Amino acid sequence: MINCAACSHGQAPCLHHVPIFAHLEPEQIRQVQQLIIQRQLSAGQVLFREGDACQSLYIVRSGSLKLVRYGSDGKEYLLDTLFPGDFYGSNQLLGMGEVRETGIAEQEASICTINGEDLRKLLLSRPEIGVKMMLYLNSKLEQYRLQLEMLSTKDVEKRICMYLSERARKTGSLSLILSQEDIGNAIHLTKETVNRKLSILQDEGLVEVSGKKKITILDLGLLKQRAFF
Repeated sequence: MINCAACSHGQAPCLHHVPIFAHLEPEQIRQVQQLIIQRQLSAGQVLFREGDACQSLYIVRSGSLKLVRYGSDGKEYLLDTLFPGDFYGSNQLLGMGEVRETGIAEQEASICTINGEDLRKLLLSRPEIGVKMMLYLNSKLEQYRLQLEMLSTKDVEKRICMYLSERARKTGSLSLILSQEDIGNAIHLTKETVNRKLSILQDEGLVEVSGKKKITILDLGLLKQRAFF
């Protein structure tokens, strides 16, 4: 772990892109920057494991971090993917709880961490940050409700369309870097089923599948129609 050069010198502070800190004044931003330690992760590297003590707030500065759990058979289940501006650890941290998921860099990622005790002091001095955290966590709750809706949908093709539409919304991009196995793990389908349904969507001109880890949405409007209507 290293001190973030951009944060410690106040240059191009990434905190401006984090919703819970975006409203702070420049001097307040600088105060928060002094608390940050940066970690660089390579693709597939583990940041924390389920059962670890939650001691820090983790903020995704660049790249992406997937949150997974493992079944009794060792199968990986993808619960969520965090992108730049997202954070993890606040709800367990404030109660001194344990990490409930394993965090793995989906691709090369830069993670900013804030020590738990420093975070609690920050929230006491800047209570509006706590309100921002609550709003963010509420938005995540809505995402989890959508995920439950996806999993309860028996129409497999509709389930895949819902997942791709939501992924595009979260990333702000129609070019999605994810494997068919990741999709299957997220919405409880086999890789073979995902492959077959993506081939149908590609034949119909909704998506384009390139290699093993790139899916481009060609018609987002029609994909949403398939997903939500």
